[in-house]
Amino acid sequence: MEEDGEDLGNNKGKQAESLPTGPAMGPIYLMWENTLDKLKILDYERLFCQIQGKHQSYSRIHFVIPAKNTSSQLDDFFDLCQWLIGEISHSTEVLHRDQYDDPNTTINKLLLALRQLDFKATFPSQKLRSGYGEQVCLVLEFLVDKALDTRGFKFSSPIYVDNTQIEQPQLDDDEDDEIEDEAIGNNDDDAIFEDANRQDMNEISLDNSNHQILQAAIDPIEWKIELERVGPKLKAQQQLSLHEWRAHVDQTLDSKSEIEKYLSDTMKDLTIMNKVVLDETSRARTKEKYLSVQFAGLCEEFSKVKQRVEELEQVSTKSNERLSVLNNTYTELNDKFDELKELIDSKDSGINDTSPLVRIKAALQQIKSEISVFDLRIGVVANSLLSARVDIARKKLITMQRNRKKRNVNNNRKINYDKKDHYDDDSLLSDD
Repeated sequence: MEEDGEDLGNNKGKQAESLPTGPAMGPIYLMWENTLDKLKILDYERLFCQIQGKHQSYSRIHFVIPAKNTSSQLDDFFDLCQWLIGEISHSTEVLHRDQYDDPNTTINKLLLALRQLDFKATFPSQKLRSGYGEQVCLVLEFLVDKALDTRGFKFSSPIYVDNTQIEQPQLDDDEDDEIEDEAIGNNDDDAIFEDANRQDMNEISLDNSNHQILQAAIDPIEWKIELERVGPKLKAQQQLSLHEWRAHVDQTLDSKSEIEKYLSDTMKDLTIMNKVVLDETSRARTKEKYLSVQFAGLCEEFSKVKQRVEELEQVSTKSNERLSVLNNTYTELNDKFDELKELIDSKDSGINDTSPLVRIKAALQQIKSEISVFDLRIGVVANSLLSARVDIARKKLITMQRNRKKRNVNNNRKINYDKKDHYDDDSLLSDD
């Protein structure tokens, strides 16, 4: 048993070392644990985690202590708030978060949505910037309660099952007699043991008469983990006894005698206390009436001021919404102005720069020189072409003259031939 106790102590020490310290050891842990149970009632694991596809079910210290990735923890907080506000208002326009929004802008939108839902707590907006802590758990608890009210869910008192009827075993007569004898002997031993325990308890109560407040040195989270581990194994086993009804009857008779003994004195004290309470109640009522009459004007003035404050808050909310719209418009116009400014600056630098003009003048001079070179080449080519044409014309004239001379020679030859033939014919005729 001592070794088991030492092992259990060592295991508890190891668990205490592995558990987080800090805010989780106070009411923040209980606040987030209650909120997580209410989220399970809302079926957030199916409606929120599975539909979006990027969330897992949250642990019991998710928003209590800082996570390794604080930006992811802040995104989880914003996404959960957006889903809960959508469940409350049945609209996604009350809190619309863009993925490119700055975290401060998203926090301001969240605070505006919380004011619309009558969130009364006041704290700096930077408290939500960390994504964990008391303010974060407070906001989530408020939104979860609102979501449960919207669904019409109410907590009712628990219903306990009556397990008083226990089957008693059937025993024989001999066994019954033996059990009765053993029960009488055990009752005597129990009576002696109870008397000894009573004496010990009286001595302990006299020693501890200072009634100091007990300070628990056990970690509540460690205690709860141990309770969850051991709780299913603990089962109440009722001891069956055949003479239990007799003990109940004796105890009832003793209680009756004790009650009758102290009833008369107690009734006198209660009667006196009743008179004192009635007197104090009547005095409180008269004082209440006097205060209501005295401060009726202040109450009316307070109600008017409160109504005026609510109107101003509504006006302030509308003004903040209008301001956010104007800020977005101003950002867009500022971006357009920067683009136009860059375009004008580029054009001004191009106008003041004379290097293109110098390059154009140099190009014109080069073109003029090239034109003069081309003109010279054209003149040379034209002269060469003219000389070639003259040579061709001269050659044609020479060939024409040669051809003409040849034709004349041929014609003369033909004429001479014709004349010779004519002479020959005449000679032949003269011979005949």
